[in-house]
Amino acid sequence: MSRNKKEKHKKHKKQRSGPGRAETADKHALYESSVQNVEHETEFVANLFKEIRGRAAHAIREDFCGTAHCATAWVALDAKNTAIGVDLDADVLAWGREHHLAKLTAEQQSRVTLLNENVLTAKTAPVDVVLAMNFSYWIFKQRAELVEYFSKVRAALKDDGVFFLDAFGGYEAYQ
Repeated sequence: MSRNKKEKHKKHKKQRSGPGRAETADKHALYESSVQNVEHETEFVANLFKEIRGRAAHAIREDFCGTAHCATAWVALDAKNTAIGVDLDADVLAWGREHHLAKLTAEQQSRVTLLNENVLTAKTAPVDVVLAMNFSYWIFKQRAELVEYFSKVRAALKDDGVFFLDAFGGYEAYQ
């Protein structure tokens, strides 16, 4: 690097004060913008459920819901829709309450239940759809754990309920 470029670089470094953009970025907002498209996901689930079951889905359970973005988008989609979000991380659920649940009307909020629980032990009313999106269920590394989780999902579904989960992803998955 030439002397002139080094001096400019040093000058630029000295002018910057305080934390950089990465240090102040909201990790939950960044995650959502990089991997989630809840509008597409909720419409896809609603349309495919109706196609394969011949009726509309209204009750979902979003396992590993994190910020509950999908759950809140689901209730906003239809006045009959309800959502249960289940996640172990209380801090992430709190962020979701502040950034997504708070944006809903009081009536819509009344149709969302967020549980700070383990998906393996959460007890919920039967739902039309259980979602495990963004490869979240990959946390189960042993076959027995995965079979247990799938059994719990089946028990959480209505008789004609459907389990939706990501098996592959990325932009190409939507082409």
